[in-house]
Amino acid sequence: MDIHELKDFLVAFLFPNRCRYCTCVIKHNEEICQKCEDNLHEITGEICFKCGCNKEDCACKNHKSYYEAISAPLYYEGTASNSIKLLKFRKKTEVADILAEQMAKCYINNLSEYSVDLVTFVPMHKKKQKERGFNQAELLTRKMCDILELPCENLLSKTYETGDQHFLDENLRKGNLLGVFSVNPEIDILDKRILLCDDIKTTGATLDECAKTLLIAGASDVICLTCAIAKKKRSGTRG
Repeated sequence: MDIHELKDFLVAFLFPNRCRYCTCVIKHNEEICQKCEDNLHEITGEICFKCGCNKEDCACKNHKSYYEAISAPLYYEGTASNSIKLLKFRKKTEVADILAEQMAKCYINNLSEYSVDLVTFVPMHKKKQKERGFNQAELLTRKMCDILELPCENLLSKTYETGDQHFLDENLRKGNLLGVFSVNPEIDILDKRILLCDDIKTTGATLDECAKTLLIAGASDVICLTCAIAKKKRSGTRG
């Protein structure tokens, strides 16, 4: 082993390079591991802005929402699913950097024509945020806004805890969220176009209720951006 090889070995041993999506150790000249690269299910091609999916994967049937459009860089599966779970449940906040970069690129490619006035995020109830230590939606949004140099404001609060939405179907999720959000009265949003961000869009019920709350408070319209979108099962699909 020559001096350069020894130096590389010592650097790799003392300061291991880690995959930006899963934090596993990788070669010093890489950014992401092969497994994450192979399972990065990006949303590309022609997009349905009603649900955010590629039109080939769209199953929303032009479902009406309070938000005007939605987009996301990734499907909530494979790499994105693993990274978001690492962020939320194992507090691996370092993966937020690459996820925010993906959101920033998605905004530039798909939503920049909307020229938003303010950016905000889906809030967590204070108790739940205290337990977790942070709001992942806020973390991702603020990092993305730093990249894009967009103004980010804490516009919404969650007035009471609704319990876990994960096990509820779409209609129950909507009912579970009625009146749960309120708008910060200290920030003027009258006639402003708001970009509303979250980590994941599943049924869209949370984003829709937040968008409705912002519109009632005077916003002109609401655009949504999430890190990932869960594909909706088509009618007749088993399982």
